[in-house]
Amino acid sequence: MSKEEKSLRQRREPGTSRPCIKCKYGVENSTDPSKGACIAMKSADGAIWKKLIKDYYNTTCDRFEEGETHFRDRV
Repeated sequence: MSKEEKSLRQRREPGTSRPCIKCKYGVENSTDPSKGACIAMKSADGAIWKKLIKDYYNTTCDRFEEGETHFRDRV
């Protein structure tokens, strides 16, 4: 496992000040807003690896960056 993969390990922290919902790499699920996906990792070809998030409001990781991602970064 590479160093980057280790830093993307999600952990559930109830009441965290850095939830995935505020992270620029978080993508909310359109049918269930309490769930989502993380798009922080990309392959060498530029393809996005989505990692599912079961509790979007209480999950965080070490790659947290507050803000929003432009639409083009998600394609």
